Amino acid sequence: MRSDFSLICLLAMLLLLPPSILGEPIELDDSLSTDSPGRIVDAVIVDLNTNVTEGDGENARRGPLVIELHTATWCSPCRSAETQLNEMLNVWPGLIALHHHSSTIDPLSVIASNETKIHQGVHGYPTVVIDGRWVLNGSNQTHDLFDLVAEITSKGGTRTSSPGENKIENWSIENGVISVNLNVSDPSLRADVFLVVDGVNHVPLGLLSDTVVAGQTDVDVNSTVQISLNGSRASSIGDIGQLVMIIRNPGDAELIVGSDRPLYDGFFSTPPVFAEPNLFEENKWIMWLVLFGGIAALLPALQHTFPLLWSSRRTSIEEE
Repeated sequence: MRSDFSLICLLAMLLLLPPSILGEPIELDDSLSTDSPGRIVDAVIVDLNTNVTEGDGENARRGPLVIELHTATWCSPCRSAETQLNEMLNVWPGLIALHHHSSTIDPLSVIASNETKIHQGVHGYPTVVIDGRWVLNGSNQTHDLFDLVAEITSKGGTRTSSPGENKIENWSIENGVISVNLNVSDPSLRADVFLVVDGVNHVPLGLLSDTVVAGQTDVDVNSTVQISLNGSRASSIGDIGQLVMIIRNPGDAELIVGSDRPLYDGFFSTPPVFAEPNLFEENKWIMWLVLFGGIAALLPALQHTFPLLWSSRRTSIEEE
């Protein structure tokens, strides 16, 4: 009888769950206009060359969508989001992926990523921002990343632009500074330029993918951007890095949540605080081992001491 009641309760709970929990297709909300603030208009990638200090943008390529993951080394739920993004790139390798370590207490923190976090209104980790239009908050909602990108693609939500409209004319490195010359057709737009490196080594986590290690945000288009490489992280797998130029509408981004999954505890704004265990709680088994070991060590002496004490007591009583 109790098992039948449990089955009824389980069915009732399934009926009350949001459709996205049960794997329903994502309903794409594309209500933002093409001139909405923060929306990405174009994105260009230029690969830097090994042992070369200057180059041009002749071999530049474009990405139909930009996926920006705001992550932190101290955020354990971020590992799941990082894995999902990397797996998605195996299916859509043409997408542009940026891993922003935008927490100021993260050892991999970059000022350009911190400024991007503010511009996009990110308030917790992990957060995924897609093309400056959609946002997924927390490791729970990022499970919808693959389905959301598939829906955007199938509904014609990817971008197209002519290679001649916006481009990186050339770049050069001198005295620890990389200079990037931008050429954008619409001077009313704004630009972010990032240096992205694959295989950044962070000892507790290992090699990290597509990490933003330097950059400048909200710069004037048709200008020369100066990016300091001082303190930027190098690749442990020999990746020289890529310049990523993102052209967007001016203003702070207006984002639409791309999932109806509820937020839960897989979404942190600061590192979780754990109570410090005291010495006894942390090493309880050692304390018990010492206690029983001490008793065992005393047993040989006690087996002679107790009879002697008993005998002395009896003699004293008899004498009285």
